[in-house]
Amino acid sequence: MSLNITLPEGGILFHSVFVGMTVSITIQGFTILLIAILFHQMFEGLGLGSRIAAVPYRQGSPRPWLLVVAFGTTAPIGQAIGLLARSSYNPNSAFGLIIVGVFNAISSGLLLYAALVDLLSEDFLSEEAQRIMTKKDKITAFIFVLLGAAGTSIVGAFA
Repeated sequence: MSLNITLPEGGILFHSVFVGMTVSITIQGFTILLIAILFHQMFEGLGLGSRIAAVPYRQGSPRPWLLVVAFGTTAPIGQAIGLLARSSYNPNSAFGLIIVGVFNAISSGLLLYAALVDLLSEDFLSEEAQRIMTKKDKITAFIFVLLGAAGTSIVGAFA
């Protein structure tokens, strides 16, 4: 179970650094981006926190605390990197677009794999899910997953 949190946490941490960099580099549309990222980070933190809380760590283990602190510090670290690179970084240059594209591809690949293979498969296909969830519960949960994806896409379209 502890391994199920490691890959999503790694993908989210890697992604959060670039979220922080984006906030500190962006000039046009900053307010809209800031609102979108605030909601993004809030729901990402709630989801990650619920997964961390579900893992049965031994009493007194520092690991859940380290995971939470790591999530809470990566976006500010990304903001610091963005502020340092702000004067020399041109987001519209060929090099800037390639760097952003490569790192976004790595982040999205890690997050998609974690979401589809580690998280959703356990929620819908595990023995515990088979035992606890009725067919109606699974359909309802799947509808909420689709609504969440649609809501995220709508927010992303305006950010």
